[in-house]
Amino acid sequence: MSKRNLVFKKTLVAHALTVAFGAAVLTVGVSPAVMAQSNASGSIYGRATPGTTVQMVNADQGIRHSATADATGRFQQTALPIGTYKVTTSDGKSVTVEVSLGKGVEAVFDAPVAGTQVVQISGVRTRIDVSNTNNGASFTAKQLENLPVAKTVEAIVQLAPNTTRGDTRFVGNGASFGGGAVTENSYYINGFPVTNPLTGFGSSQLPYGAIAEAQILTGGFGAEFGRSIGGVVNVITKSGKNTWETGASVSWSPKKFRSTPRDIYYPKTGRSYNAATDGTLFQRREDNTADVKLMGGYVAGALVQDKVFMMVSAERNETNQGFVNTTRTATNSGTVGWNDLKTTTDRYLAKFDWNITDAHRLELLMIGDSPTNETKRSGYDYATRARTGVVTSSQIDKNINDNGNKLNALKYVGEITDNLTITAMHGQADSKHEQTLVGYNPALAVIVSAPADRVPGLSYTNPQAFTARVPGVGSKDTVKSTRLDLEYKVSINTIRVGFDKSTTDSLGGTTSSGGGTWTYWKTDDPTIPVTVPGGQLLPTQTGGGYGTQGYYVDKGFYSDVTVSHGEQTALYIEDKIQATKDILVVAGIRREDFSNKNKLGQKFLDMPGEINPRLAVSWDVNSDSSLKVFGTLGRYSVPIPTNIGLRAAGATLNTNQYFAYSGVDANGAPTGLVKLSEPLSANNEYGQPKDAKQFAAVGMKPTYQDEITFGFEKALAQGWNMGTRFTHRDMKTSIDDLCDQRPFLAWAERTGTTVDELFGADCYLFNPGVANTFNLDAGGHNYKKVALSAADLKFEKVVRTYTAMDIFFEHPFRNGWYGKVNYTLSRSYGNTEGQVRSDNGQSDISVTATWDYPEIMRGATGLLPNDRKHQVKAFGFIQLNPELSVGGNLLLASGRPRSCLGGDPNPGDSPNYNNQAFFCYGETKAQNVLTPRGALGNLPFDKRLDLNVTYRPNFFKEASFKMDIFNVTNTQTVQNVSEAYNNGTRMSSVFERPLSFTSPRSVRFTVDYNHKF
Repeated sequence: MSKRNLVFKKTLVAHALTVAFGAAVLTVGVSPAVMAQSNASGSIYGRATPGTTVQMVNADQGIRHSATADATGRFQQTALPIGTYKVTTSDGKSVTVEVSLGKGVEAVFDAPVAGTQVVQISGVRTRIDVSNTNNGASFTAKQLENLPVAKTVEAIVQLAPNTTRGDTRFVGNGASFGGGAVTENSYYINGFPVTNPLTGFGSSQLPYGAIAEAQILTGGFGAEFGRSIGGVVNVITKSGKNTWETGASVSWSPKKFRSTPRDIYYPKTGRSYNAATDGTLFQRREDNTADVKLMGGYVAGALVQDKVFMMVSAERNETNQGFVNTTRTATNSGTVGWNDLKTTTDRYLAKFDWNITDAHRLELLMIGDSPTNETKRSGYDYATRARTGVVTSSQIDKNINDNGNKLNALKYVGEITDNLTITAMHGQADSKHEQTLVGYNPALAVIVSAPADRVPGLSYTNPQAFTARVPGVGSKDTVKSTRLDLEYKVSINTIRVGFDKSTTDSLGGTTSSGGGTWTYWKTDDPTIPVTVPGGQLLPTQTGGGYGTQGYYVDKGFYSDVTVSHGEQTALYIEDKIQATKDILVVAGIRREDFSNKNKLGQKFLDMPGEINPRLAVSWDVNSDSSLKVFGTLGRYSVPIPTNIGLRAAGATLNTNQYFAYSGVDANGAPTGLVKLSEPLSANNEYGQPKDAKQFAAVGMKPTYQDEITFGFEKALAQGWNMGTRFTHRDMKTSIDDLCDQRPFLAWAERTGTTVDELFGADCYLFNPGVANTFNLDAGGHNYKKVALSAADLKFEKVVRTYTAMDIFFEHPFRNGWYGKVNYTLSRSYGNTEGQVRSDNGQSDISVTATWDYPEIMRGATGLLPNDRKHQVKAFGFIQLNPELSVGGNLLLASGRPRSCLGGDPNPGDSPNYNNQAFFCYGETKAQNVLTPRGALGNLPFDKRLDLNVTYRPNFFKEASFKMDIFNVTNTQTVQNVSEAYNNGTRMSSVFERPLSFTSPRSVRFTVDYNHKF
């Protein structure tokens, strides 16, 4: 075949693919792909005269590497620290390139290289990185400096396509990647894992000004990355250079420049029994204030020129908030109605780099992240909008429900030969959780009473200022992580082999404050038995008190304080094959082992040998990095964090005991109690230790999903590039807990096995929707293998799919401006969100109510909470002149699907949990009808525009002055609502009440000073 015909056919195929994808191109897009050469470095590749030596020098740190161009003229150098490199050939050609995290940068020399073809393209265009196939985005320090974004990793994540903000009830401000749960992601700093080890919600962070580059991988990542079926957040820190420099930064978001937040109102239910609250004020927020200050500084340079470098950075972020803490109908507003919350987060980074030789480098990393919340409570009068100013209680929380830790890690990178590179790392992170309560009375129970559930004339005060659970004394998480990666280049292959291991030890858990909670209830018809978690009761059976009128009360208590251990190991091998001069194939396989142990060291969860194959292909269609067609195929799995060992596998006490009563005392506690039930536990949690032998099904598979992506990227004239990508994710297996005793009793009857009454009366981890085998105690430690089919368990198969089409247009920084527009059309659909449950804010990882029993899953299939059909993300900046620049950040996103959770009118002999089934809209619970997930439509479109302006005066070039305006239009959109329909047997007065809004407009002023010596 002639060259002309070959070129014609390649062009024809490429254009066909472009048209196929481009049919979906509107006017917007998604960021270019990236492939990690390692999780903390990048690479340089290109073509030179065959046999010539190519030198790569980073003058900032004296790093020098060389490579030899092979017989085809190709050369490549991997495992390079990010930075600027001068690339020079032995025959006199040179070019300067910028190495970025996880990317390959092509060194293109000015003069043609012998034996290669130069394709002329009209206009100036950007060369595409044809060595990369991962999905996501990377952001350099310069880009982040010029964009109006909050100074957090979470804000950076939201710039990437296929990401959405998680439910506001979850701690950590985590993100959903590709429809996944917010706990299913992995976070790294310089290659060390910093994901919250206890819960998986988010990660610890470093000073914002110390971020050199942030890589957000939303899928398609290679075999070196694991423990994620959502995404990967990979952050690289700045390092010292041969030139010394120092700087400081001060930011202030004053409260007087912050717009008034929206009040929250009761919804209009139209029910007569809610007439007193319908459409009225639920919680005042207009009086809330917030003032944010950030102060930071750094010093960096060479302790020994070209050899030893240091970078030390510190930052304090201080937020002072004042807000109404109670609802308008609360009875304790006079004592705890107003909160003053001071949040202080101190962060530091100390990084030392030692270039032992040109071939060997050592890095020491020390990071601290210490969040402290100091809360002072005083009274608030809804009628007069006045605060009493008298502090009735206060508390100091150090890293409670936060992600802070102290990390020390050591990493070695060595070129053993020209073809063999080794990277080794070991580190330890410690995270303490401490709480100090001032004014706490452990003898005063928490009182909870909705207006409709109160006996007229009685005073239901709540004297307990601390209503949240109290953490266990000495709570702490310790993570030890070791990683080893070897890379060997031979012929057309670059082979990478790696091992990593992380162990986590957690002492944690919480107990009910005040010895428990008294919750008051009322049923409309006291002659009809009331179904409660764990049983039924009849208030009229007392024959007196207010029980005859349907009023009753329960005493709830909770404790799960214990020790838990987790271990995660992985092996991977990956071969990067340059199959032809234009086609790159990356094939890999990753084996992951997950296990969890209880405080006795007994392994209650063991999942070894999960095999995750990965494949990626990149085709440089025109042989000049102007058009790339690519695709990936892979399997990904995720472990369960150590939180599973605190409640689910620990010795949890979680009970409610019900009473009728005839009055309340001065502390709001009931008097004249008549017992309606023994302590009941919906999940059989009576404080007994879980049996490690039977807690989890035998031979379970971890939660995993399969993913396929394909797309193209094309360089356009005038420096633009564009592309599109299709993504499909399909969850194959999930893990949750089964709390249904019926299939176990049916098995015993079917097999004629004699069992005691507690056989199967617990909650067990299992793989929903498939056959499972359980190892259960039939009584007296007589364990039986109970093999149950999917039909026996009566669950449908797990369904969670995510399908997306991404489109992008990008103008890399040139001619004084940078811009990117991303559009994502996606659908997240299924019967499970994953490890957590956003529709009711349930954060018990992998032990949600979702799969507790089959009846609860009726109507569960539909659009999932993290579905956002349309998303537009556009951001960029322009330098108007040498002194002035402006930047912008726009988000347009479909609102979250709306669902309804109520009581099942025909629960049969199931537990019929309160507000967990997809049955709603009855006048009473018995009249509820099936209301499938997502059937109520969507919340309003989320619209946010952020702008900034930066002034860098010529007369003071070391300083810059910036003003950021967030949510310029002050559009405060509802982010989520209460989806619980029933209050007892009636419609709840707060069904579809907004839970949160987009933050109101705010202004941030920043002054930066940077001096180079």
